[in-house]
Amino acid sequence: MKSLNAGSEIDAWCTNCKMDLGHRIVAMVGPAPKRVICLTCNSQHNYRAPKSAQQAPGVFIRNREPKKEKPPTAGVRAAQKAKAEQDRYDTWANKTLGRSVDSFVRYSIERKFETGELVLHSKFGEGYVAEVHEGGKVSVMFRDGPKTLAHAGR
Repeated sequence: MKSLNAGSEIDAWCTNCKMDLGHRIVAMVGPAPKRVICLTCNSQHNYRAPKSAQQAPGVFIRNREPKKEKPPTAGVRAAQKAKAEQDRYDTWANKTLGRSVDSFVRYSIERKFETGELVLHSKFGEGYVAEVHEGGKVSVMFRDGPKTLAHAGR
């Protein structure tokens, strides 16, 4: 196989003609061609390996990075947020709606709460204990969302 250098001819993908054509190497970076001129249309562009070429030993074919996943658009993010909120509300509704008042424990800072316990708060309404935290705090899920409240679990 002949060595490549500036001025040699090589097959490459022409970005102007959109075909594999003969090109003349204009610039090299190490052993690989960097810039080429199409021998058909005379356009100069970065070297791109021929689309029809199979990678053979000693032939440079540019490795492209896989395309990164695009971040979701504002509409997609809004739909995801709405779905998450609906799921949260549905979970709250399944655990609290239709329960008798006797099923709920009135909230008091002096009382110790356990995960899953139904709570009736004077301001936030009906909820359930989603999580018990260290340091005397609990996360209670209410209709309007989670609230962190103090309790006697110190």
